Amino acid sequence: MTQHRPGTFLELETLDRQALPYRLVGVSALEVFFGVRPGAVTTMEADLAVTDLARVFETLRFPGLPRWDLLVPHDEGEILIRSNDGDTAQVIGESEHPLLQFSYDPHRRAFSDPHELYPLLKEARQRMARDEDALPVPGLHALEAALLCSRFPFVPAAPPTPWQPDLALPAAFHRLLLSQILTGPFSARGLELLRSGGYLDQVLPELALMDTTDHSKEGHPEGNVWRHTVETMRYRKRWDLRVSLALLLHDAGKPYARPDGVHRFANHADIGADLAGKILGRLEFPRELIRDVQWLIRHHMMPGALERLPEHRRDPVMSSELFPRLLEVYRCDLSSTYRGPDGYYRACRVYRSYLKHRRRQAPGLMRLYVE
Repeated sequence: MTQHRPGTFLELETLDRQALPYRLVGVSALEVFFGVRPGAVTTMEADLAVTDLARVFETLRFPGLPRWDLLVPHDEGEILIRSNDGDTAQVIGESEHPLLQFSYDPHRRAFSDPHELYPLLKEARQRMARDEDALPVPGLHALEAALLCSRFPFVPAAPPTPWQPDLALPAAFHRLLLSQILTGPFSARGLELLRSGGYLDQVLPELALMDTTDHSKEGHPEGNVWRHTVETMRYRKRWDLRVSLALLLHDAGKPYARPDGVHRFANHADIGADLAGKILGRLEFPRELIRDVQWLIRHHMMPGALERLPEHRRDPVMSSELFPRLLEVYRCDLSSTYRGPDGYYRACRVYRSYLKHRRRQAPGLMRLYVE
């Protein structure tokens, strides 16, 4: 593997070892240019027939996606592959933006820039390095805007063309799009573009309903459940898909919850976990990932109560390998409110004490999320 792609999928090593010709295209090529860690989806093009590609990879699927011929699943992510012999239909149902035609050859370590985008990309990269405002980009359709602006320092130069629903698109299309957006550093921007472009109303109406559910102004400065959800994305330390999906759906149960005399949104965590299972199942996410996300949602308020809970209630939860991710969900949730981070720090102290008591090594995820 080249050093340009830390964290990329091991299946690409097969192509590298055999010196088979391929290029990273679109989002994956731009990730190399910007030095952004790869997200949940790698996009590539190979100078091989589909039948030859099918012999290279042990596990693959034919996703039925426009423009893409093969889908290779691997652990936390997926690889989308198109062959030069494949369908030339457009990637998201409309004319593909020039930024998505940018490519990178890892063997030659060279970019292909057919639309002479280098000056624009160089300026955007400099802005990103200086933490300056994103660069306006013209000619974006709704889903192109959401995808590109969630992963790179771009904003639409004008309101994007609204999304036109396409019932022929398979569940894999929506799963991959959402995964790419949620594993980008600017996911909040991409999610807002999905909402304003009409995508949520058509594909994820449960999330659109969150935009009509008000929050208490005393605890939530954002205004409503959707605004709060989007705000949580800005506080992530890492763009982990499980954490991001849990944040996206952690309050999805609130529009369906009813007050019980004490809580306005009674049992919203359990309602949200059940709803997340239905939504993610509909999009054909892996079962294990769905179970993990449901667990994170169901327990997302527990870290705030660790000091008050008896050991028999809290220890089984803290013993889970997912608990460091749960603390990250809690931290992001807390950071987008008026309450401040004190509850998070108290939860971390309880967890460290638990690990010390159990004489266990703190898992790697704790170092990533807690320290």
